[in-house]
Amino acid sequence: MKLKRIFKVLFSDWPAKVLSLSIALLLTLFFNLTRLEQRTINIPLTVSLNEELTPSSQYPTMVKVVLRGERDLIYSIREDEISASLDLSEYKNEGVYRAPIRLQKRGNALIADPLEIHPEPSDIAIGLEKRVAKSVPVTPSFKGFLESGFELANFDIVPPEVTISGPAGLIAKTTEISTDTIELSGKKADFSASVRLLKKDSLLTLEGRDLVVFSATVNRSRDVKNFINLPIYIRGLDPDLTLAEILPTGNLRMYIAEELVENLKTSEMLSADLSGYTKAGTYTVDVKVSVPEEAVVETYEPQTLTIKLQATDQPAEPGAGL
Repeated sequence: MKLKRIFKVLFSDWPAKVLSLSIALLLTLFFNLTRLEQRTINIPLTVSLNEELTPSSQYPTMVKVVLRGERDLIYSIREDEISASLDLSEYKNEGVYRAPIRLQKRGNALIADPLEIHPEPSDIAIGLEKRVAKSVPVTPSFKGFLESGFELANFDIVPPEVTISGPAGLIAKTTEISTDTIELSGKKADFSASVRLLKKDSLLTLEGRDLVVFSATVNRSRDVKNFINLPIYIRGLDPDLTLAEILPTGNLRMYIAEELVENLKTSEMLSADLSGYTKAGTYTVDVKVSVPEEAVVETYEPQTLTIKLQATDQPAEPGAGL
């Protein structure tokens, strides 16, 4: 009798009781949902590739990950306790592929419960192309100007070339690698520095090194100077010989610092060496230039000279002499 009474009580008005129970469950679920919060973090994306192929299109290096759970739990998870990866190592042919982003949990992220976690987006489309490598020259990139009155005479980069690798199409178009900015401002002496190399495209890879050594030679700046009607100085003339004819004058054009000009011996800048001639006659000799080491000769004339020599006791022609 008691059992029948119990069943009668349980199943009387059962639709209302089921409805009440359902409402209670929904309220409990809703309450639990309202207790969950959402947090968004950005973490690095690691891409796994085989040795034959490499990405030919840009892809995100960071991925957004959404965490949903109780506030204390989701904010106790550090960003380095979740990693995101894209595995492309299985693809052997060139083309465009869509691969899912995989998440891996550790630390607090592994024990947090409840925890919902998913990346946005869930997958990424990426192009793959054959990987190739080649050597390209390194070119410097300058900023600023040397101290007034100085100039960059020359420079050296070690090594002068580096090896790059990447998708075949991009490598074919890449003809050089530039350095990071080299500051020239205020420099007035030789200097050297280790400089980082810059990639024009993130799809390029620098093989073996990302630094080069830049060395520069700094000189005082030089202006272009023209010297005209310069006498040609005769060296080593045998005392038993003399010039039978008057010599022409010469011209010289060179780059030289202004402060060096005032100390120049213009009478000896052009010269001819006659020490090898001991007999009278007509000879063609080279004209030599004598200027400070810091100067750079652009051109001069004459570069050769026809000289007529005669014995000292022979009367010289009118106007002849040194």
